[in-house]
Amino acid sequence: MIETKYLIIGNGVAGMSAAQEIRRLDPEGRLLVASDEGEPYYYRASLSEWISGDTSDEMVPARTERFYQDMDIEVLGGHVEQIDPQARRAFLRDGQVIAWEELCIATGAQANVFPIQGLDDPLAFRTLADARRIKERLGCCGRALIVGGGVLGLELAGALHEMGIDRIAVAQRSGHVGKPLLDPPAAEWLQARMVADGVDLFLDDTVERVEPVDASVAKGRRALFHSGKSWDFDILVQAVGITPTFPAVAELEVGRGIRIDGASCTNLPHVYAAGDCTETRQAGGQWETTRIWLDGARQGRMAGTQMAGGHVEAPDQAFFNASLLYTAFYAYIGEPHGQEGQTHILQGQESYRKFRVVDGRLAGALLLGDRRGSSAIMEAMGQPVAAYGAQIARPDFPYNELTGEDWDYLFW
Repeated sequence: MIETKYLIIGNGVAGMSAAQEIRRLDPEGRLLVASDEGEPYYYRASLSEWISGDTSDEMVPARTERFYQDMDIEVLGGHVEQIDPQARRAFLRDGQVIAWEELCIATGAQANVFPIQGLDDPLAFRTLADARRIKERLGCCGRALIVGGGVLGLELAGALHEMGIDRIAVAQRSGHVGKPLLDPPAAEWLQARMVADGVDLFLDDTVERVEPVDASVAKGRRALFHSGKSWDFDILVQAVGITPTFPAVAELEVGRGIRIDGASCTNLPHVYAAGDCTETRQAGGQWETTRIWLDGARQGRMAGTQMAGGHVEAPDQAFFNASLLYTAFYAYIGEPHGQEGQTHILQGQESYRKFRVVDGRLAGALLLGDRRGSSAIMEAMGQPVAAYGAQIARPDFPYNELTGEDWDYLFW
C-alpha cells in the first residue's frame, strides 16, 4: 500500500493548481498525483495552435520534469477507479491501493464521441493525444469536416484555416455556432466571417452516415446529412462536448459532475474536487458543469489551500473567459445575454462588442475581434454606467475610470 498525506487525482490545471497551493503552505508533506493520461501538465487551450503550427512542441507543456522535482511532487501513472472516503483509500485499476489523508479529485472530462454509421475510426478533439492523431492525418488532407460548432470545434476550424487546409466544413446540430458563448446576433457575425473565408456551414443539421467515394472519381469519403446534403472529406473530427469523469465514491453528491460549493468542498470531509469533473450551483439554483480554465485553476487553488490547513472564502467575482472563436479573439464577461436590461452593440467587419446594462449597472459584455478593455470591464461589473449610454461599447471608452485603477496590464 502507498501512503501519502495529499492525494490529487488528475494532472491538469486544476490538479496542478491544488498541488502548488499545498506546497506553498506545506513544503514537507508527501504529495502524490495520480494520472492516467500519460502526459505532464500541458496547455489544453493551445492544442489548436499547436496543430496549426503557431505553437511549437516546446510551448505545449505547462510544467517541466524539473518543476515536479523541485516541488517534490510524485506522479503515479494509473487509473483510479474507486474511492473509499471512510477508510481514506483509493483503488487503482492495476490493483494498487493509496492511503491518503486529504484528497482532491481533478479528473477532468472526456470528449463525447457519437457513433456515425459507416465511420469506423471516430476521431475527437480534446487531449494532446487527440491533437497528435489529427495532426498526423492532416498530412495528406485537403478537406476537413468538423462535427460540432461549439467553442472547441470553432478553435479547430480556425486553426485549420490558418494552416491553409483547402476546404473546411462545420456541422452544428442546433441553431447557430458558438453556443453557449454566442447569442444568435453574435453568431451571425462570426458565421459571416467564416463563410467569407470559404468555410461551409451545415446549421440545424448533422451527419447521419458516411460512405466511400468512388475511387475512380475522387479520394476520401462522403458525409450524408440529415437534411439530404452531402460533403466529401478526408478527415472528420467530432467536437461535440464533454462529459465529466471521476472515480466511484460512496455517498459523494454528484449530478453530471461532482457537486462542490464555492470553495471546492464536496459533501464529504477531507474530499475536495476541482475543474471539469465538477459542477457548481448558479445564482438561479441550477447546477452547471465547470468548463473554464480560469475557474478550474481557481477551484484547484482553493482545494489545495484547505487540504494544507489554510482558509479560503468563495470569491465574489464576475465570470470571465477569453480565448479564440474560429480566428476571432473573444472575451466573455459577466452575463451579456440575459433577458433583462438594455443592450448596446457596436458591430463592424472586424469586431462585435455587446454590453448589457441592468438597473443602470454593468451586467455583462461580449467582445469579439476587438477585446480592448476586457480586464477593466471585468473589474467594473456592477458599476453604474447608465449615464454613458451606447458609448460604453466603444473600444476607446475609458473603462479604467469606472474603478479608478489601471487594469490594462492584466490583458492589454
